[in-house]
Amino acid sequence: MIRVRLLSIAIFLAMLSAAWSQTARSSQSNSLMTPRQPSVSTNSAPAPPNQGPDRLFDLPPLKDSHASLMGGALESIDRVRDRLVLRPFGRGRLTIAFDPRTEFLRGTEKARAQDMRPGERVYVETVLDGTTMFAKIVHLPTDTSLGSVQGQVIGYDAAHGSLSISDRLSTETAKFRVTSKTVITGTGLGPGALVQISFVPGQAPPDVREIRVLIAPGSVFTFSGRITFLDLAGQQLVLASATDDNRYEIEFNPAVIAADSIARLHEGSSVTVAARFNGQSYVAESLTVLSNSKQ
Repeated sequence: MIRVRLLSIAIFLAMLSAAWSQTARSSQSNSLMTPRQPSVSTNSAPAPPNQGPDRLFDLPPLKDSHASLMGGALESIDRVRDRLVLRPFGRGRLTIAFDPRTEFLRGTEKARAQDMRPGERVYVETVLDGTTMFAKIVHLPTDTSLGSVQGQVIGYDAAHGSLSISDRLSTETAKFRVTSKTVITGTGLGPGALVQISFVPGQAPPDVREIRVLIAPGSVFTFSGRITFLDLAGQQLVLASATDDNRYEIEFNPAVIAADSIARLHEGSSVTVAARFNGQSYVAESLTVLSNSKQ
C-alpha cells in the first residue's frame, strides 16, 4: 500500500516538473520575440520656442499710410540698387525705391520687376518710407502691342497728318502719322506742347492711335508747397507740391515778382505760385509767401 502511494507521488512530481519546464521555455521564447520598448526619459528638453521672423533677413511691413498715385515715363531702372527714375511731364525726375514688398501689376495680372521697360508709361502708388519715396504698387501698361512715347511737340501739320516729337528719354526726334482714326484729347496740340502718344509699331512712320495733350504752352498752373531749393542769383526755385508730392522747377523774374516777397524767400518757406508754362519751363507770374517756418 505504501509503495503504491510512493509511486503515485513520484508520478505527480514528474508531471509537475515537466509542466514547469515547458512554462519556463515559453516565457523565455516570448521575451525574445517581443521587441524591447525604448526607455522614455522624464528629463527630455522641451522644444525651442518659436522665435518669429528673422529680423536680419525679413523686411519690415510697410506702414499703413496714404499712398499717392502718379504717372509718368520710366526713364531708367537700376536693378542693382532697386531704384527707378520716373519722369512726369513738366515735373523733373523722381527717384523711387522698390524691393520684394513692391507689387507689380499688368491690369489684374501679377507681373515682375523684370517686366519693366524704359520708356513705358506706368502709374506708381508711392508711400514715404522714412525720407525715401517707395513704390507700393507699380501698374504696368496693359496693351503691350502698342508703343508709347512721351515728349515735346516739335512740329505738327494737321493737313498732312505729320507729327514730330522730341522724345524726352532719348532726346531724339520721332516722326508719326496722324490719321482720321487718331483720338486727340486735350487742347493746344502744337509746337512746345508736352504730349503722350500711343502708336502702332512696325510702320514707317507709325500710325498714332491716341494723342494726349498734357501741357500746352501758355497754360497757367497754381502750385502750393514748400521750397526745397532756392537760387536767388539764378532766379530759380524748386517747390515740393503739397498736393501731389512732386517737385517743380520754377523761374521767377524780380521785375515781375514783388521785392518784399523775394526778400522773404528761403528754403523751407511755404508759398503759393501761379506760373505759366512757356514751352520750356514754368515762369512765375505771382508769388505769395505763406509761412517762413523752416522745416
